[in-house]
Amino acid sequence: MKHLTHHQFETLVRNGQDPYDDELQKILLDLEIEEFSEDTEKKSPYEQSYLDLCSRYADNTNQADQLETVIFSDIHSYDFKAMNIQIKAQVDFIDLYFEIGKTSTRHDIKKFLTEKTGITHYISEYETGFIIRLHDMNSLSVLRHRISYLRHFECKIDSFKIMQIELAIDFYNFKHRALTTALFKSIRLPNTVENLRVYKSQLGVFTPIPSTPHSMFRKLQNGYNIGINHRDADEYWHLYIKTTDCNKQPLPENVWRIRAEKNIKSNVLNQMDNRLTNIKRVLLDGFKGLSFTQLKANSSKQLIGEYKNTIRAFGTEIPTYYDKSRHKKNLPESMKTHGQLNQLVSSAVHNLVRNFTISN
Repeated sequence: MKHLTHHQFETLVRNGQDPYDDELQKILLDLEIEEFSEDTEKKSPYEQSYLDLCSRYADNTNQADQLETVIFSDIHSYDFKAMNIQIKAQVDFIDLYFEIGKTSTRHDIKKFLTEKTGITHYISEYETGFIIRLHDMNSLSVLRHRISYLRHFECKIDSFKIMQIELAIDFYNFKHRALTTALFKSIRLPNTVENLRVYKSQLGVFTPIPSTPHSMFRKLQNGYNIGINHRDADEYWHLYIKTTDCNKQPLPENVWRIRAEKNIKSNVLNQMDNRLTNIKRVLLDGFKGLSFTQLKANSSKQLIGEYKNTIRAFGTEIPTYYDKSRHKKNLPESMKTHGQLNQLVSSAVHNLVRNFTISN
């Protein structure tokens, strides 16, 4: 039986083939049922061949799994259209500041909204008003319907401001959980990011990003998320496999997705026009923080190998410099924007933003 090389196995994984299936079937057909006495210790040639092949088959299956993880941890392995990976932009949640004319407490507002909508809202006091968190507000009509209940408290419409927003790019119909790793290696980040880590449920425990595709994949399988910056930072990124809804209830498996999120807080939003009436511009500017990179075609074999076999944020910007054509750049010289993926993300963002057109 011939031994497959690393390159042959990579080709087989890409093509979804396994020649050992045919060979195993042949031996199984050749292996006739024989009667053995209880004291027979010596195995027949066919039986020994079968056991040897099973062992080889298991070893090569494991090798194929390992190779598959490496392949799908690399953004260059993906043709998102051909692989039918669906990309959708979402507003995970939005925190709105508002003021009211009717004397009421946050408990009054919370109780009223729960009675009217059946949804429990998080509401906090802030300055002379309140902040309410609204999940899955993916159109202006849905948002308007929800805040219309605040008229009961004589809500001042002009007071609405966006104080925090969490935006997401979802990848449906993904083939492998290692897409999470590929997106982390590809995502474009400012050079100020810190605290890159994986985390689960423990608070105050720092676990650095694993160094290899296999170790990262094991973390993802065990429910770990990828975090970039502190959770209370002005901007925060989060990559994970979304299998539950905002209430931590399990989602049907057919709507599981890989999610890349960006959270933007008030210090950043206050620098732009963050009135609710300007939500389209807030969305367009906010989603700029969810774009992706790839290696240039002329990258060295050494760098290609490093990109393939190690885990780090290759898309992190560096201080601005001028390239050979005197163009301003802030990506490492070996990196460029991922045109195909960013175009798909941009289309998804514009599909979402169209839902927030204000009609007279």
